[in-house]
Amino acid sequence: MKLFKLLSIFLLLQPTSAIPVVCYYILNQPRVSEVPIELCSNVILINSAHISEKSGSLQIFEPDISEFSELHEKRKDLQLLVSITSSNPSFSLLTSNPSLMEQFSRNLTATLLKFNLNGVDIDWEFPAWSRDAKRADRSNFSMFLKILNSHLKPQSLTLSVAVPGPPTISRVAYDVEVLNRYADMVQVMNYDFHVYNKLSNPVVGFNAPLHPMRAEISVLGEMNVESSMKTWLDTLGLDRNKTIFGIPTYARAFQLLTHYLHKPYSPATRSRPEFTNYDDICELVKNPSYTKVWNRHAQAPYLYGPSGLWISYENPESIAAKMDMAKHLKVGGVMVFSIGSDDVTGKCGDTFPLLKLIAKLAN
Repeated sequence: MKLFKLLSIFLLLQPTSAIPVVCYYILNQPRVSEVPIELCSNVILINSAHISEKSGSLQIFEPDISEFSELHEKRKDLQLLVSITSSNPSFSLLTSNPSLMEQFSRNLTATLLKFNLNGVDIDWEFPAWSRDAKRADRSNFSMFLKILNSHLKPQSLTLSVAVPGPPTISRVAYDVEVLNRYADMVQVMNYDFHVYNKLSNPVVGFNAPLHPMRAEISVLGEMNVESSMKTWLDTLGLDRNKTIFGIPTYARAFQLLTHYLHKPYSPATRSRPEFTNYDDICELVKNPSYTKVWNRHAQAPYLYGPSGLWISYENPESIAAKMDMAKHLKVGGVMVFSIGSDDVTGKCGDTFPLLKLIAKLAN
């Protein structure tokens, strides 16, 4: 019995297995030589591969891919993927033609092997749901994943799919049985829950709230990470082992109609995209002219200033809360968007403070 107790204590003191940290990366944000490869298990290059709007063929910026693949020289076990991003019409064109999908998949597989990459990420925002999407997108996308998988799997290449956080999109756009069958990873983009729109959403709001606020009901009550993950895992049945819990490092900023009205859902006149990266925000956090607020219901911070600037951002507290949820849900890993929107140069202290915290908590 005593031996059993000692063994139990020993096992409890052992570190838990690290969960994967998937990092999205835009070339030269930062330079390839400055990518913190020790903090990520997978790095996905985005904005360097597309679908032709005219022909539906693969468009690869080979110099980008070649430079990106040099990361393997620094760390052999680092998984390198390239993300395919394009407009809805481009994806609709490609997935409406079986022979085009076969040719695209062959060319993509050959490109991945040529540059010694480990797989591909498909980032279609969003089939069947967006204004310029088509009704057949959902079923056509399912067929595309099947065809793509048939080319990638024999070569031991990874198939990743990026999907939205808002349940209003998730419930419409995807056949989750198909995702479970053919995708190796599903990157749940738990952000962009509140995006400024002059007509439909002229208010400030949290980019990635963990939970709903008390006054949020109906659709608004679904615009949070908790609802996103519950929809994907419990309602739709996405495989937990393939689910990658998305965390943003970037901020969303708004211009208030008046600085006298500054709580969430206060009226705004425009977005302020020049305040996106954490190194922009952390300086304002230190500025005594700006008021910092922690919303305990949303588990998210925001700040506002005398000029009417209002910013939803991430800080160590919100990152820790998200990591705690990801671990509690026992998902397959966490995803960070993006490397370059963290404090890359250490303007406010240490370099990559948010990503370093995520990597630490993932262990």
